[in-house]
Amino acid sequence: MDAPAPRRAFVVRGFDAANVDRLLSGWRWDVGFTTAEIAAMLPIIRSRSRDLAKNSPQMKRWLQLIAINVVGEGFALKSTPHDGLPGATNYRLDETAARFIQWHWWRWNTYRDPVTRLTWCDSSGRKTGAEIDRLNAKTWARDGEYFIYVDTHAQNPYGISLRILRPDWCDHTYNVEKLPNGNMVHCGIELDPINRYPVAYYFHAPPRNAYVNNATGNPLTRIPAYNIIHGFTQDDENQPRGIPWGHAAMAKLKMLDLYDTAELTAARDEACSVRTYYAPKGDEDKISDLTAPENSDVADSLTAEKEPGQSEVLPIGWKQEVNTPQHPNRELTAFKASMLKDVASGFGVEYSNFANDWAGVSFSSVRVGTISERDMWVTLQNDMISQCKSPIFLTWLRSFLSLSVSGGLPVSKFDKFSEHEMRGRRWMWVDPMKDMSAALIAVDRKWKTNTQVASDMGQDYSDNIEESKRETLMLVGDNKESVPQLTGAQMTAALVVVQSYALGEIAAAAAVALLTAAGVPQDAAENMINNQPVKEINKDENKNPPEEK
Repeated sequence: MDAPAPRRAFVVRGFDAANVDRLLSGWRWDVGFTTAEIAAMLPIIRSRSRDLAKNSPQMKRWLQLIAINVVGEGFALKSTPHDGLPGATNYRLDETAARFIQWHWWRWNTYRDPVTRLTWCDSSGRKTGAEIDRLNAKTWARDGEYFIYVDTHAQNPYGISLRILRPDWCDHTYNVEKLPNGNMVHCGIELDPINRYPVAYYFHAPPRNAYVNNATGNPLTRIPAYNIIHGFTQDDENQPRGIPWGHAAMAKLKMLDLYDTAELTAARDEACSVRTYYAPKGDEDKISDLTAPENSDVADSLTAEKEPGQSEVLPIGWKQEVNTPQHPNRELTAFKASMLKDVASGFGVEYSNFANDWAGVSFSSVRVGTISERDMWVTLQNDMISQCKSPIFLTWLRSFLSLSVSGGLPVSKFDKFSEHEMRGRRWMWVDPMKDMSAALIAVDRKWKTNTQVASDMGQDYSDNIEESKRETLMLVGDNKESVPQLTGAQMTAALVVVQSYALGEIAAAAAVALLTAAGVPQDAAENMINNQPVKEINKDENKNPPEEK
């Protein structure tokens, strides 16, 4: 009996990305954002990113979008110190302390001396808090990271100021496997050997010579980590330093800029050369020599500026050929748009806004792209709040409470006063009418609160209520006859009645009666109603409301 034939082995293909064949043999292997790779390549990537920031319109536009959307007018502090414990009946907001802390934080961030014009929050005295944040946001994107030195011995009423440090001052080439204290150094950052949290940073002293571009030759200075704010986005767990955000799209953007320059140069050359004069081949001995002195007038007339409708009589034997420009190439617009879409993807922004190209864009496509892009801005804002703004506020608060400017707020209650929220800028809705209607429905169905809706718009609901009360009091007058001394409950009831009367929902007599029932004196109630303007309602419109289409 014949032996059974051996079974054939079948090779089942696994991951295409793991194939090492003729087509993918040039695909390099990569080990991630390692310390060795960053130490070798960071200065090249960073310098090229800075060159694009200087010379590329698209790069400049991208950095503008980052400064505007990540920071804008600046981050807003909402101080929320509470007394009692969460969930307890005595848990309440200390509004007096909250407003006091918010005001001093605003004052430290914005004050500029009227004589010296120097600010308090910036060690150089040049920038306000918002200006520091915008510069850090652009540096974060362009260089991949930003550094701030927190000076806790500043000469201002709050005893603290911030100094921006250039990223290239922190020596990325300084690496030590083991220091005498047991720590290690990766790319200029001293790390705990077990958990790898920053212990200190090593900076070169800034150059004093205006013609020296970097501080590489200056001695290193060790600065404890609690004095340094280091903001960057990690793409790998063991990544010690930040990489410019646009690294994946920078090469394509540079090539596109070079292509743009070549295309523009070709178009300019062709535009400058509109016609050519030549002698037919073989008839060279029959033409006039335009280089001879006696023919100089003819030569000058041929090369002189032309006027509209002008005709020319050529010398004997000469002919002319009119050049038809071939540049800019008719495919240039579509090609650039395709390349810039790739660049916009690498930069993480919506193409139309990034390239100022709104051709063929519909409202719905812009809405989807804008909402997605805004989600990215909010994420970057949260990163900046976590890495920079909240740590700075807590350091400022401790300094503030230790000084007399705090008005006696006890530093022993630091944990209470440290409760806070940092809010980044928000944007007007893409379709305000529809989005506002959706918000009203969400509040009505209890899917959202008024506070959440106001926060989505970059506002504070409690502040809006207080401001609304002040506006109502301004409308009814501010003299003693028109504004009686009322309790909180009476004030709330009076505001509701006055607003209803102002909207034309109730008559004057009914409004006075309701105010009187709420405890407002009769004469004061009449003064409040008499001084309140009433919105006029078009009766014809009420009778015949427009039909919805």
